This record gives sequence, C-alpha cells and structure tokens, in this order.
Amino acid sequence: MIRKTVLIVLSFLLSLPLFASVSFTSPLSESDEAMLSSFFSSAISGRSDADIVVTSFLRDDGYIRLSFTVDGKERVLSAADEEELAIFIENAFSLEKLVFLDGSTLFYVTDDIIASHDSYGVGTLVEAVDNSGRTRALMKVTDSDGAINLYSTIYEKDLVAGLNLRRGPSFSLSLRALSMIPPSSFAFALDFSYLPLFAYFNPVVSLLISYDGLLSYYGGLGIEARFPLERLIRTHFTLIEDASIGASAMLYLGYDGAFSVGADFSAFYEHHISSRTYWRLGYETGTMINNAIMLSFGVLL
Repeated sequence: MIRKTVLIVLSFLLSLPLFASVSFTSPLSESDEAMLSSFFSSAISGRSDADIVVTSFLRDDGYIRLSFTVDGKERVLSAADEEELAIFIENAFSLEKLVFLDGSTLFYVTDDIIASHDSYGVGTLVEAVDNSGRTRALMKVTDSDGAINLYSTIYEKDLVAGLNLRRGPSFSLSLRALSMIPPSSFAFALDFSYLPLFAYFNPVVSLLISYDGLLSYYGGLGIEARFPLERLIRTHFTLIEDASIGASAMLYLGYDGAFSVGADFSAFYEHHISSRTYWRLGYETGTMINNAIMLSFGVLL
C-alpha cells in the first residue's frame, strides 16, 4: 500500500515545471528561510524560467510540512526531518531536468525509494549506468503503474538520480556444490533460472549429479524466492547492501540404480560480487540431498 501511494505521489510530481527565484509570503525565522533558500537554490541549479513562492512552512510534532507555489500552482511536500525535506525537494525538481532526456533515466533516489519514468514490467532486471558506461547498480522492478517504476537493488555502487537505465540480464547460470553433514557423500548441480517473471520469485531448471559410492543423475524443476537485505537493514556495508536471503524448493526425477522421484528444500545467503556475478552459501535437505552444506557460484546472462 505504501509503495502504491509513492507511485501516485511521484506521478503527481511529474507535473512540476522548471523554476527560478525563491520568495516567502509567510513569516519564517531567519534560520528556516536560509535553510529553504539553500534547498531550493540547490535544486534550481541555475535555472530561471519560473518563480517559487513559499506559502507555508510548519513543524508539527517532529514532522515538517512545506507548501509552495510554482507559477501560481500550489505544491505540498511532507518530510520527517530537514535532511529528508532536502532530498524530496532535490528529487522533485530533478524530474523536469531528467525525465525528458533521451532514453531511460532514474529521477528519484532515496534510501527507501528508487524510481524511474519507464514502462519496464514487474520482475525485469534493469542496470543503472553512468556516462562512461560503468554499471553503478543492478535493480529489479518491484512495482509499476505503467509510467513510473519502483525498484529494489540487487547490486549497488553510488546510486544517484540522473543515471541512465538499460534492460539488464534475463537468465542466471550457476554451479552448485553440496557436501553432506558429515561429509559421507557429495553432489554437483548446474542450475538455470529465468529472472524477469516476478518481483521476488523465479523458476529454476537443474541438472544434479550425486555420489555416495554410486553415481546418481537427476533433473529438477523448482522455484526460488529471494528478498534483498537492503529492504530490511539500511547500510552501505556490501555484505548487506548487495545481498539477499532466499529459499528454493525443487522437484527431482532421476536414476540412482532405479528411477526415483524426490524433493529438496534449501535456504541460502546470496551476495553479488558485481552486477553480473554472485555466490551463495546455504543449507539443503530433502529426499535427494539430505542434510548438506551448499556453496554456489553464478553469473547473470
């Protein structure tokens, strides 16, 4: 519900025009007037084709509410503190500077919300790149209203508004190694996933070979789910910012001296070394693989 509300608010902010000078009609303290002038001046970035008039500025029970007009049309922003207000003003006014550039562009970036004016479908992986073509983030579309997309990050390095966007990879290929506890047998699996179907789920096809004195071969079909840790913990520590926790369920059909059917479940931690490579550490158990430590390395294609 909160993210849907954000989509509506961002759609409204797209109507903000470009602007210039800042004036005040309501009495403000010198410190508040200086603060707002600084925030708006930073957002204006030298533009001079409209006038901003601050009509109301209230601090109420730790919350800030700002009303202002742009060419006579009133706008309202609310924020929890001054730092958040500065971010909201900067992002709101960056819309007109960025949204009409050629190609896809991020126009809104905070710790909680990442948005672009695009029509990528939910589940699509999107890369944010700088002017030199370096990938600064890999993101997945988690909400969309057909005009504005909201994202969660999978891998991030200095993500800011203004970065260009391009469609990211669609497939994942990984090699999974499993060792039983205690190490009485081992297994290897090649996993192939299709990524853009859903926001947090993707289907998986697997080829598994195990050895416990006898080679066994299995083909598997299942589903994976992962949730970015950055949605739970706000930090720039890479082992959290570029990581997810996840789980998978697989149904196997194979041959281990006789044809057999079974199912396995795993829980794992996943960390992206770069936008296209990752590793996993987890635990797997079931009828085919019983009580095993799992280590996996993968690439996005």
